[in-house]
Amino acid sequence: MGEAKRRKQASSAGQQWPSDATGYRGQIELHLLPPIATIDTTRIRDLTGDESFPLGKQVSVNAFRAVVGDREFHVGFCLGDGERFSGIGLAVIDRLLAEEGDAPVFVVPIIDQEVAWDIVLRHLSTFAGKILVFAFANSTVYDAGTAEIYYAREIAVFRDGERMRRLTEEDRRRVKARAAAIKGEPAPLPKFYQMPGIDRHEQPWIFELKASTGKVLRLTAWNGRKDFIHEFPSDIINLVGGNRIAIVQVGSPVGVGGRSSVALSDVLAKDFDGIVHWARDTGTYQSILRELVLANLPSVSPPPLRAQWDPEITLMPVND
Repeated sequence: MGEAKRRKQASSAGQQWPSDATGYRGQIELHLLPPIATIDTTRIRDLTGDESFPLGKQVSVNAFRAVVGDREFHVGFCLGDGERFSGIGLAVIDRLLAEEGDAPVFVVPIIDQEVAWDIVLRHLSTFAGKILVFAFANSTVYDAGTAEIYYAREIAVFRDGERMRRLTEEDRRRVKARAAAIKGEPAPLPKFYQMPGIDRHEQPWIFELKASTGKVLRLTAWNGRKDFIHEFPSDIINLVGGNRIAIVQVGSPVGVGGRSSVALSDVLAKDFDGIVHWARDTGTYQSILRELVLANLPSVSPPPLRAQWDPEITLMPVND
């Protein structure tokens, strides 16, 4: 494989990952944040520089205070690609910042409607920062990732301190029937904008794998954007832990030539205690996440690390 061994290097400006000991398995409370008069279309014009937004119209945003066991944080849902957001998306982030000041904003980009809700629930259960934003690729993915909030037994939604009625299976059938009857074209994608002045980070994924040998270890994935240009931060290894860590450069999506990230991880578990799948591009990254989610690997938080932890790192390409 042409393995090259490296030692972890200290990073004075490294990413400060939100961390917690375990994921949460109980019911999650989402408390809808009340609107703020100054966060309106005029504010969106100011944020985007786009004068096509009207002046002075109030906007409704999907922004909540989340109570997850003994943790609290603020979470929002909007359209975006992870780096840029719709005008309403900027208003969502602005509303969250109104609660948390200049806290780092951790973003989860979601493009696959089949696993959209699973992604939302997993991150709600494990997030331990202050601000979490789910950015959905389009309205169809947005609907797939947010509709379950009002059905799922894992979630309780509150408005003005009152718990909202959980929608029933009959409600779900009626909604689906209306959608099928409309059969309209998907809503056009709005323009996406950079959010000025925020400390934005991509919220990391961490999975737990029980290998065929019985060994338990953590996996994570990193998006190289294109041709591994988006290099992983030096402290991404903090997400998986262990004395021996493999950083695997993955050059093609899951399924190409029968390739499986789960199978590869099971093989590498014989020699390593943590694995980072460093994807060549966004498509490959998303395919890895999809496989790990559909394989029902648990989502977990970063491991505790001892003070003088100094793991051995092995970097290896797995295909071209």
